[in-house]
Amino acid sequence: MAGGDWPPSLRYVARARSPSEFANHAFAACTDANRKQVSDELKGLIFAAFQDGSLHTKDWKRVQLASLAPGGRKRSADAMHAGSYADAMRGGAPRAPSAPGPPPGPPPPRPPPLRPPPPPAVVASAAPAAPTTPTTPRTKKKARKAPLEDPDRRAMRQRRFEAEQAAFEREQEQDMQTALATTSLAGRFGAAPVGAAPAADPNVIDWDEATVVGTSTKLEKPYLRLTSAPDPKTVRPLATLRQTLALLERKWEAERNYAYICDQFKSVRQDLTVQRIKNEFTVQVYETHARLALEMGDLGEYNQCQTQLRGLYAYGLRGHPAEFLAYRILYLLHTRNQREVSALMAELTPADRAEPAVAHALAVRAALRTGNYHAFFALYRDAPNHNAHILDQFLERERVQALLVLAKSVRPSCPLAFVAAELGWAGAEAAHAFLVELGAALYTADAPPAAAHWDTKRAVEPLARAAARFRKVDIKGQLA
Repeated sequence: MAGGDWPPSLRYVARARSPSEFANHAFAACTDANRKQVSDELKGLIFAAFQDGSLHTKDWKRVQLASLAPGGRKRSADAMHAGSYADAMRGGAPRAPSAPGPPPGPPPPRPPPLRPPPPPAVVASAAPAAPTTPTTPRTKKKARKAPLEDPDRRAMRQRRFEAEQAAFEREQEQDMQTALATTSLAGRFGAAPVGAAPAADPNVIDWDEATVVGTSTKLEKPYLRLTSAPDPKTVRPLATLRQTLALLERKWEAERNYAYICDQFKSVRQDLTVQRIKNEFTVQVYETHARLALEMGDLGEYNQCQTQLRGLYAYGLRGHPAEFLAYRILYLLHTRNQREVSALMAELTPADRAEPAVAHALAVRAALRTGNYHAFFALYRDAPNHNAHILDQFLERERVQALLVLAKSVRPSCPLAFVAAELGWAGAEAAHAFLVELGAALYTADAPPAAAHWDTKRAVEPLARAAARFRKVDIKGQLA
């Protein structure tokens, strides 16, 4: 920011190396003890002037800092000689006393002369003799020159003082610029005339300018990623979007074309976003789309909807937060994100835990933690809402793990019908097909699946290879 962008008496804020009279006398009158206090008060004055609109109209030469007022912090001798910076800026001399003193009287009597110091001999007798340097003509010459200061040392001290002063001014400039940047003052002052609107910061999105009110009456519209400002003629208002949602629900029930329905829902969500519509209808749109995505196994779209729903629920908008809280717990179990699961468990209230969907998700978590696969697959068969659709995402992984545990614990064989019943298959034929895919369909004798006995000893090796494939989890889940 150029120094000319400030009022003339405030240019020290922008250009500390060429300070104005205001800053010069303010900092000249302060000391190391109250320098921080002076700096803080200057910042406060500038912010207050900005807030009440008097930044460019205030006569800064008449401003008196409380931190430099008489009776404030004790100043150094140089600062006291300098006087108030306001007086110096007015060009006046140091203040005279406010009231005349008493009339001069006769001079007081001269005090008695001080007793002369004892001669060196007396001092030497009172204390032990200290080692002395031999007196030579050279030392006598140095002693004669001792009272005189070395010009080089005096110049070095002057340069050091100037460097310290320059460093302090740079520090003040950095502090002020940082403070101004945090309140967006730096991009708003400029050289605008008094009363003019401040210039907008180009790095900050003006949401009011980007917000539109749609006028389109088309119920169906393909989703296109925005590359420019939205056109109100192509954006559907809230009333039209309500009709669109009802139409999409009917089409889904009739046609089951997920690619088309997903595209239409993304278009509806975009129209809601550009119009900044956040109400219960917005919650309904995201909940409906999330349920359809779960039903089709599209975890990518589900994650986007779940993220938005968490923010909408935080606004207090009505919806089904308990249902989607259960989905979130199950999704974290799918991704094996134990840290997030633990954090979420700490946030649950007794009312949350009492919700049927949430209680089901917590029971699934407990079954997995304890390795109770019998309970896990029973919960899978009795899942509420769309909980089973999230369980489908890691059901194969848990079945392989359960088969491996079963193969290691039951020897030498196990009835396939028992395996099918325990691991949630509809029958022995479905269990046999799954084992064939894993290369673990090994039996003790040739028999139909319903009567076959699974050879658990030989099945351990192929099951271990299959379990290794599930060590990594695809947390994106986006459909191609």
